[in-house]
Amino acid sequence: MSAPAALFHAGMRLPTGLPPARDGDELSQPLEPADVRAFWEEQSENRQPQSIGKDSLDISELRDLLSTIIHKSGAYKGAVKMGLYTQRCCDLYESLDSSGRIVFLKLLSVEYCAPKGEARALTSAYLESLAQSSDPAQSALRARALRDGLTPQYAELIDQINRLPGGFSFLVRMRADMLEYIRGHREDGAMRAMSDMLMKKLETWIIGTLDLKRITWNSPAFTIEKLGQYESVHAVKSWLDVRRRLGNGRRCFGFFHRSVPMEPLVFVWVALTDSVSDNVQSILQEREPTTAEAEATARCAIFYSINSQPGLSGVDLGNFLIKRVVGVLRAELPNIDTFCTLSPLPRFRAWLDQWLTPECLATPPRTMVNEDAQKALIARAPHTHTWTAALKHIIDSRGWTGDQANIDAMEPVVRALGAHYLVNVKRGKSHAAYDPVANFHLRNGACLHQINWRGNTSYSGLRQSLGLMCNYNYVLNRIEDNNERYVHDGSIAISGNDPFIAEAKRVAGNNMARAAKL
Repeated sequence: MSAPAALFHAGMRLPTGLPPARDGDELSQPLEPADVRAFWEEQSENRQPQSIGKDSLDISELRDLLSTIIHKSGAYKGAVKMGLYTQRCCDLYESLDSSGRIVFLKLLSVEYCAPKGEARALTSAYLESLAQSSDPAQSALRARALRDGLTPQYAELIDQINRLPGGFSFLVRMRADMLEYIRGHREDGAMRAMSDMLMKKLETWIIGTLDLKRITWNSPAFTIEKLGQYESVHAVKSWLDVRRRLGNGRRCFGFFHRSVPMEPLVFVWVALTDSVSDNVQSILQEREPTTAEAEATARCAIFYSINSQPGLSGVDLGNFLIKRVVGVLRAELPNIDTFCTLSPLPRFRAWLDQWLTPECLATPPRTMVNEDAQKALIARAPHTHTWTAALKHIIDSRGWTGDQANIDAMEPVVRALGAHYLVNVKRGKSHAAYDPVANFHLRNGACLHQINWRGNTSYSGLRQSLGLMCNYNYVLNRIEDNNERYVHDGSIAISGNDPFIAEAKRVAGNNMARAAKL
């Protein structure tokens, strides 16, 4: 399969709408793929209309259009006509720039939510029917009327859009816009409510409509390009990068919605290895992946990146994808008996910065890190007097990753802190692990297997977790029990013999015992 060389970095633009001039006979010198792509991109851009900003958006016209669809008012003349109005609404939204889309979404979430007056009246009628009538049929009718009255009016627009060809994909993109806005405006309850409702609808519509497909180098270029677009854990840098990840000893699987058969909703990258991997660079940068024949002797399947479209955040597809892929790999390669992840700790550095308070720097916990490791770390920052102060000094300094003595002294300290973070740090007052990736895999029934120092030495890996990664092991005959125990009381199953995890688990057990006595 041939592919344009500049797929993920097509920043070059031609100054005119023509291919670049060449010396000599142009017909005898074929264009490079990047030249052809840049030419057609510019032609496409020249044909596309300019985006409409919020100042150019006709709010009155937008209200009329939304009311026609939601209230079936105005020129409504049946399902076909309604589909045309809905398509017109989608076209309008797609033509807006980011500021115009926010105006659209805010108007929809505020002016077309559940009418408060009607909801109050229906609630009173329902309570009155319960007090005055013992007829269950009458109560059921009142309950249905109340439920309908509490349903936001924009639900009708969402349902109409989903009936359009490509409507499901449009709604996923629209929810991505909502989530991007909510990240900077957490106080906007109306927008959050609309996003949550759309998430539930998407989750419902997905059931029974997903197809599991293996993505290979021979898959459509459009599909492969989406892998680069949606990859959020380990950035795809080029077509060569993709080809390496799809080559021998590698797998990629995705769930596809039947209305969007070439665009994966969620996908997972897998490496077939002889042992449990402890460093992601060894997977991503390996020049000669395992030969096809060597796949028959691989013992481990390493899930090193799971990604979904941004608009599907909160929709639990990764759990089902991993389980389906495990089944496919077991059938294809019965020699594989270990199914592990190589996962990031995306909030570890942020948690560590908060944990290193002035009190902690002055009087650190003495039992979390052994004395030899404490002394070795303090020796790397002689002007400090505690191991926590020495750690903060090193990680806040520039160039610490280039000093091997610092790296060696930090390893037992950071691994101990990482194990404590995964096992003992919880989300609020719940039993759930604070780390979102840990919570995902532990809730799915995986075992915490190993803490990996220098597991990801990329810029993002060092910034997020000081390079720390971990393995979650899906031991197939323990998944159900692990899931039940974790959901019930937050109990974390472990596998392997990592001493830092064992120590953190021992501390967790002591804490639970003290809590039980109280």
